[in-house]
Amino acid sequence: MVLPLRVWVGDQAEETSGLQLAHTIDISPIGGRLGGLRTELLPGQTITLQRGQLRAPFRVIWNTCLAPGENQAGVEAVGLSKNIWGVELPKSTPRRSPAEHVFAAANSADEAVETPAPRSRPAYRLPAIFRSKRNQWAFGLGFLILGSLLCLAPYRNGFSSAHLAIHWASPVPPTAAELAQWDLKPRRAPLADEVTTWHSSPVPRIAVVEAPNRHMVYPVSPNVKLSGKVNLNVLIATDGHVKEIKVVSGKQPFVHAAEQAARQWRYSPYAVKGEPAEGEANVVVAFRGADAVSLEFPSANGSQGSKN
Repeated sequence: MVLPLRVWVGDQAEETSGLQLAHTIDISPIGGRLGGLRTELLPGQTITLQRGQLRAPFRVIWNTCLAPGENQAGVEAVGLSKNIWGVELPKSTPRRSPAEHVFAAANSADEAVETPAPRSRPAYRLPAIFRSKRNQWAFGLGFLILGSLLCLAPYRNGFSSAHLAIHWASPVPPTAAELAQWDLKPRRAPLADEVTTWHSSPVPRIAVVEAPNRHMVYPVSPNVKLSGKVNLNVLIATDGHVKEIKVVSGKQPFVHAAEQAARQWRYSPYAVKGEPAEGEANVVVAFRGADAVSLEFPSANGSQGSKN
């Protein structure tokens, strides 16, 4: 039930000291839950609540801060305080001590016990060893095995005289005529996932001074409060994937972040006189703090392209 209240924190004799407006969320004859509090209340602190013309002291049990300037608190009445809520509430059950709870449980258990009706004749019960399902299965399996052995006893002489032999045929190496009939051709092993092309002759390599033009991934700074540079030499395969990365300079963990991003770059395939060619690019990754990263692609003669 929501009821408007006045709350005094501290000395209630001063009418304006610590006064604030709040409201109830839940109420009971012995306490309640307050909401709309501007200040945080301390557990164990005594406050004064006013509803209309009625005032009563309450003790703070807990406090929860929902947002700046918005708190909720659980309070209980101090002693046998009068009901200031102004509404009729069901009477609360007196709190029991642990000993009273034990005696109440024992009395309820005694009342629940019913005297069994006398039996005219005792019922037959299995021995304790046969009452368990596990023991019943064990005895049944034992009797089954024993019966099987007794049935096979007359044939034990036949089993002892019989021998079972298994011969595995050993592999025979192929003859020269069979080898001549086989058409064996050399086969190349597949490359890693980054490189998907093969070439029978050495592939020319050209210098690349540009950013990836198919797929670009920026490095993620491992620490936005630190700054540093990493120099990389990136080898680009004929299909545009990054084939190999060499670290020229740099410190961890910036090197790992730069390599992780560079492996995802994709370039357009390069060609020299109509033949596929590999590319080689120099990359300078600058981590400038505050999650700012810049990329530079300088060439050997000093010209460069940048991407911020």
